Amino acid sequence: MDQKKNSFVKEDEIDLIELAKLIWSRRLFIVKVTSAFVVLGLIIAFTSPVEYKTSCTLIPEAINEPGKLGGSLGGLASLAGVDLGGLSNGSQGINPALYQSVSRSTPFLLTLMRQEYFFSEVGDTLSIYDYYMEHYEVGMFGWILAIPGKLIGLLRPSADIEGVSMKSVDSVALSLTKAEQSIVDNLHSRVFVEMDWDLNVVKIEVEMQDPVVAAQMAQFTQNYITNYVTDYSISKSMQQLESIEEQYLDRKSAFEQAQYRLAAFRDRNQNVQTARARSEEERLQSEYNLSFNVYNQLAQQKEAIKLQIKEKTPVFTILEPVKVPVEKSKPKRMIIFAAYVVAGIFIGFLYITILYVRNE
Repeated sequence: MDQKKNSFVKEDEIDLIELAKLIWSRRLFIVKVTSAFVVLGLIIAFTSPVEYKTSCTLIPEAINEPGKLGGSLGGLASLAGVDLGGLSNGSQGINPALYQSVSRSTPFLLTLMRQEYFFSEVGDTLSIYDYYMEHYEVGMFGWILAIPGKLIGLLRPSADIEGVSMKSVDSVALSLTKAEQSIVDNLHSRVFVEMDWDLNVVKIEVEMQDPVVAAQMAQFTQNYITNYVTDYSISKSMQQLESIEEQYLDRKSAFEQAQYRLAAFRDRNQNVQTARARSEEERLQSEYNLSFNVYNQLAQQKEAIKLQIKEKTPVFTILEPVKVPVEKSKPKRMIIFAAYVVAGIFIGFLYITILYVRNE
């Protein structure tokens, strides 16, 4: 048994030595393969368009306990004699995960696509859509990757509906052309909104070929998300406020008319003490009291909803503002060069090893 094991070990050692000799003898082949990969890597590294990445960080408002109008506003309402009642229910803060969902939504990306910015490399103000259609650079590597899709598109009949454009963003069902869908997919990979649950912060990142445009898009994303979350938080309360204000204005007019009628009657009948006059004054006084009570209740409800809107309005703290990037984020030429050197050496070794195994 020991002799057999020793023979196996010797055979293995001989195999490794033979393989090493073969690799050494074919070292020129490995150099050629590696050189080819190096040239390819350099071409890709220096033909890839330059990208710039910028970011900003927000601290969202902490989530309140549901059903409780906390803080100074709740106390102020109590001191003012305003009973918020059911208005404070559901005042829970917005889940920060909503921020990421908004940034991934098609309506947001279509709105972003319509924004116009000054592109220094073009020397003109263009919308993101026009920039992608006329001036966007994909680089050689991106062009090579796009060849299979273009060939498939030529072989398959087009299903585009001409005339359908980004205007349909306001309709019930969105209908995008292939060009619009392609730009939306590209923006998906360029606009990132991430929630750091450990630090409870929201980070927005945007990467574009123009550094100033990247910063402007990041600022637009920040404003869009904060406005969307704010509108979402107070939309129901705003509807209630509009309804209450309509009733408030109607009852205010009715109260002022009742007040005027009572005052006018008293001015006309200052020295009249008849029972009919007293009865008429009591009737007008009752109308005045009723109008005042309804008017006063609506005024209290209106102020209560205003307090609720202030309480529900999210507060965003800018931890890190948007800055125009000065360092490029892509392409990382040294990493690309090193990766292709390693790939060339590996492919050369792998090819020689396969030949050696087949000849055994």
